[in-house]
Amino acid sequence: MDRFIEQDCLEYIEKIDLTPLRGKTVYITGANGLIGTYVIYMLHLANIIKNAGINIVAVSKSPPGSHLKDIFKDRYTFYSADLIRPDCNCFEEKADYIIHGATYAQPKKFIQNYMETIHLNTTVTERLLKKAKNDGATLLFLSSSEVYGNPDEEHVPTGEDYPGLCSPVDVRAIYSESKRMGETLCFAYRNFEGVNAKIARISMTYGPGIGLKDERVLAHFLRQALYEKKITMLDDGSKIRTFCYIADCVLMLLYIMLYGKDFVYNVGGKDSISIRSLAEEICMLTGSTLSQEIAYKENLQNVKVSPKLVKLDITKVITEFSLPPFKPFREGLIRTIEWNKAVNGLSGF
Repeated sequence: MDRFIEQDCLEYIEKIDLTPLRGKTVYITGANGLIGTYVIYMLHLANIIKNAGINIVAVSKSPPGSHLKDIFKDRYTFYSADLIRPDCNCFEEKADYIIHGATYAQPKKFIQNYMETIHLNTTVTERLLKKAKNDGATLLFLSSSEVYGNPDEEHVPTGEDYPGLCSPVDVRAIYSESKRMGETLCFAYRNFEGVNAKIARISMTYGPGIGLKDERVLAHFLRQALYEKKITMLDDGSKIRTFCYIADCVLMLLYIMLYGKDFVYNVGGKDSISIRSLAEEICMLTGSTLSQEIAYKENLQNVKVSPKLVKLDITKVITEFSLPPFKPFREGLIRTIEWNKAVNGLSGF
């Protein structure tokens, strides 16, 4: 098992009562992803440490990643399957809880896999909602802050009641509009089919498991810092992002799935930081330098047109569940750096 992820999950399973899952089956799509990996680790360690008695069924297009191989060696069920295929046989396992996290979230990947992205968020979501209805299961759809588009300043931080400011004919719509349609499907099945469907709109998670091949900004900076000892930004770094440590994110998701009384919840962090400040922080922690030059590049089909400020209003989730304090950003960033050094065979601090 991955020691960094294991440490996090051992700490965080003490922050939630998982006894409602005893004897239940949790069915997770996107099992090899960052969120899926942490969910599985937490449930598995709850079984080992607390004798929680949770059954795990995991689905991913690829076989279990290196983080999960040992967990699935002797127990649980892992389907290496393409959820989009009509003949996919992974829908048969009866579930009590379904977490649908399978998608492509990185802009480069969702453009390369545009039809798969759309179908994972729509067609597959409906198949899983039908499964939830047949199984009498609770379904948690992992949506995204992308559904809000680019809110005006009056709606930042953005609350769950904001309807979104998005274009359906934009390259980002491949992801954002298919997530919105997935949410509409959840609404329909919840209100007309009696399915206990819930939505978590997630924003900017990070932590151990964010690899250097990831194309998003934090991993991009880490890759430069650890291999080149220098970060060169693509713009002036004035955009603001709010990061949420992955273990805090998954804790909120489990609370929503087990105890949530409402339908839609924002899931995000509290620590807002400019892209330039993020680069400076990473430079300080890795002994790297920040180049004064800005490497303006042709960005893929205007994917660069992302919001200036992303910050979710997480009042609902914090108030309803009385969550413990979040991991401080610097501490989470250090753990992310240490994890990447360990998995890539790089020297320590």
